[in-house]
Amino acid sequence: TEIYTLSLHDALPIFIGSISIYDQTVFEDLIEDGLYQSASFVVLGVGICLTIFAFLGCYGALKEVKCFLIMYIIVLLIFFVVLLIGGLLAFVFTAKGEYVEQHLKDTLDDLTKRETWDVVQQMFECCGVQNWKDWDLLLTRAMDRVPASCCRSREPEYSCQRYPTALNTWDEGCLTKFRRGAHLVGAVGVVVALMSLLGLIFSFCLFKSIK
Repeated sequence: TEIYTLSLHDALPIFIGSISIYDQTVFEDLIEDGLYQSASFVVLGVGICLTIFAFLGCYGALKEVKCFLIMYIIVLLIFFVVLLIGGLLAFVFTAKGEYVEQHLKDTLDDLTKRETWDVVQQMFECCGVQNWKDWDLLLTRAMDRVPASCCRSREPEYSCQRYPTALNTWDEGCLTKFRRGAHLVGAVGVVVALMSLLGLIFSFCLFKSIK
């Protein structure tokens, strides 16, 4: 019963890993750091493998086949270590706050990155690195203080571009959105790893009880 219950949670890292990888395809031109991407691929890959090997454990438990159970225990132990490392990688990425923040601010002044920024800001409903004031400091000689992609309203005149406030622009920075995703991947990796450890204990107890 415990193995069945645990196998239902194996799909969680697949779901979270897939979403985070999709998010990174949007951010990849702005953030050149492989830690978050590596963590997402680890969580996604282990989630898929755990789902497949869960059937091995369930079959071994139902039929009381010791060889299947011992294979399941070994695989689960390996995935526990890998998944824990993947989750910790995501947290290590979030710890590199100043480096990532400065890199993002440097791309604000890169004209070749403006289109990517527009896509990111529209998709994630965010503005600038920390907030819209990042653009305001940069566009000091321009009439528009923020890009149109920062505006909540889609009025033709885009009045918020010249007169941005916390009400007419996205009030959250894009770095905050990205870090939130990294925290989620890290949390899922660690939690599922701990659940795998619980599955290891139950499987081992079941293995010992089979004569």
